[in-house]
Amino acid sequence: MTTNSGDDAIELFVTGRICLFGEHSDWAGGYRRFNSEIAEGCALVCGTDQGLYARARRVTTEEGSRKLVFKSSNGNSCELDLDDVSALRATAQSSSMFAYIAGCVLELGKHFRVGGAHIDNYASDLPIKKGLSSSAAICVLVVRALNHLYDLKLTLHGEMDIAYRGEINTPSRCGRLDQCVAFGQTVTKMTFDADLLSTESVRAAATIYLVVVDLCASKDTKEILKCLNEAYPFPRNPADTKLHSLLGKMNLEVCAEVAQILSKEKDSLKAAEALGTAMTKAQARWDEIAVPLCPHQLKAPTLHRLLECPELAPHITGGKGIGSQGDGSAQLVCKSAAAQERAMEIVKKLGMEPLKLTIPAQKPVRTAVVPIAGACTGMWPATKCVGPWLFPVRLGEAVKPAICWICEELEAAGIEKIIFVVNQATEMQMAKLFQQREEVAVLDGVAERTASYDEELLRIGRKLVFVRQDKPSSIRDALLLCERDVDGEPFILAWGDHLCTSTAPDGQGCLSQLMDAFDGSRCVVGMSVLNKDSVHTAGVYACKEAPVPLPPPLGPRQVEKGKPAIWQLSKIAEKPTREFAEEHLRTPVLASGTYLASFGQYVLTPNTFRALRSSKGRHFTEILDQLRQQEGVDGVLIQGHRWDLGNMHSYIECLQAQANTEPAWKKQRST
Repeated sequence: MTTNSGDDAIELFVTGRICLFGEHSDWAGGYRRFNSEIAEGCALVCGTDQGLYARARRVTTEEGSRKLVFKSSNGNSCELDLDDVSALRATAQSSSMFAYIAGCVLELGKHFRVGGAHIDNYASDLPIKKGLSSSAAICVLVVRALNHLYDLKLTLHGEMDIAYRGEINTPSRCGRLDQCVAFGQTVTKMTFDADLLSTESVRAAATIYLVVVDLCASKDTKEILKCLNEAYPFPRNPADTKLHSLLGKMNLEVCAEVAQILSKEKDSLKAAEALGTAMTKAQARWDEIAVPLCPHQLKAPTLHRLLECPELAPHITGGKGIGSQGDGSAQLVCKSAAAQERAMEIVKKLGMEPLKLTIPAQKPVRTAVVPIAGACTGMWPATKCVGPWLFPVRLGEAVKPAICWICEELEAAGIEKIIFVVNQATEMQMAKLFQQREEVAVLDGVAERTASYDEELLRIGRKLVFVRQDKPSSIRDALLLCERDVDGEPFILAWGDHLCTSTAPDGQGCLSQLMDAFDGSRCVVGMSVLNKDSVHTAGVYACKEAPVPLPPPLGPRQVEKGKPAIWQLSKIAEKPTREFAEEHLRTPVLASGTYLASFGQYVLTPNTFRALRSSKGRHFTEILDQLRQQEGVDGVLIQGHRWDLGNMHSYIECLQAQANTEPAWKKQRST
């Protein structure tokens, strides 16, 4: 996490990590370089509640020298000359904790030339040498600080890669797994295919309470790794073959099952029971298959004394060893917050050191991307001066720029970060609208109720991130510019020149309806029903089968809130002809001459960026169709109206329809 603390300084927090499932699969998957029959490695990892807190700022000197000063939370500090490569190498090979900093600076210097910096790691509650990747946290902290101070435009994966290579410049030997601290306090699914690493965010649907335990015993990680690596890359006997299966196919199945549990089960106790059962089974399989390959280190009597402790049984649903296994550390799944507290007390009585870890229930989507850098030729030359997103729209008693209504609905749907894709002019306009307090003399001339809206604008402004796209280009290019700020999470895409209002009986906003249909696995598009005379104006979708019962507006309007009806898209086309639509885009349950069409709002998964990079298509509909073919895309009918403000006819319709209407999301929020 990075925030601006004023005076050009930034605040940073980097977590530690534990591996929930998939230990050893990172290096095992790496052997696919030599044996393609080895299955991919896969791990579910989670950032800890504890971590490193730091404040960083640029440093310039009159002499032009480049110095990095790092002050640790224990009061020790170092000063590194970024131009003295020999000294940096010597520090990187030392036994000092500052070796990690020098190693990362060396690696970063291969790709970028940065100026000086002062990094003050002013606090830390992350235990050292307890298997929580504290060294990886230091590496990510340094790389992230320099990335943000000098706007290097590294993605999360870029930060992870440089931090990983920086740490292996030191005597330490980390794995790819450790650098997941870059993702923060979330669950991440990591896949290891030879030298390739891919990640996927797993959003916990319910709060999970765990206790991480330092067993206060001893193990030899190097010996464990030596014994297990002897089975790779080619198995020598049946025991080795079983280990390949344990760290390969079996592990892939377990990780897929647990990811489903975490993302789908909304009842905290049921999720804990399923997760605990999965951990207990995983430990049993480990004991059966892996322990015989290194019994002197992996029998782990202290670990099993903890897992079999009768006092703990009423409070936990299961547990397993973590890290390299052996008598190092363990994790316990607790039934509730109270059970977590009781488990910690019992662990202390056993002479072990507990650490609380809570995986909070998370919103499935927290970020939105709103492009407002386009030329909007449909309303030119009016849009040469001001874009449709600033056109005035009246809803109820208030007249506001359209973009304000869009941002308010995003807020009402729970969005925490709004990324505006801007050019130079629109960035200045948005900064003035949302981030500059209005002059008192101006506010004195408006009604008190209206003047108070200035505070709402400033509050929205604190959620904004600007991404520059100075030359009009494709939406493909605009989205790729946002990849770093999306941070590997699902995100909303909403057009800045469209306005939507809900017609749902319960007043649920259009974006909220869309987000309710997203389960974290596949992209979801908002849809409406379109007449054949208008198919040439929109993206049009087809489905082979309709959900049962039919949702509104095709079916009965039900006030009771339930799970949204999902349509699985079978074909997508951008602005087709009537003839093409009639032949290829018919959905059986729709009346003749009507089609499913884009509502202009989407929930997209992080895989979208991979499709964007590989696609030759410039239009978003082409990219969406590529995602449909690769992993499937779902649709949900939105109960609402949408207007394209960049079209004169549509804009006038919007003004007429909304003159005496209060926004649905405001009605919903006030009840």
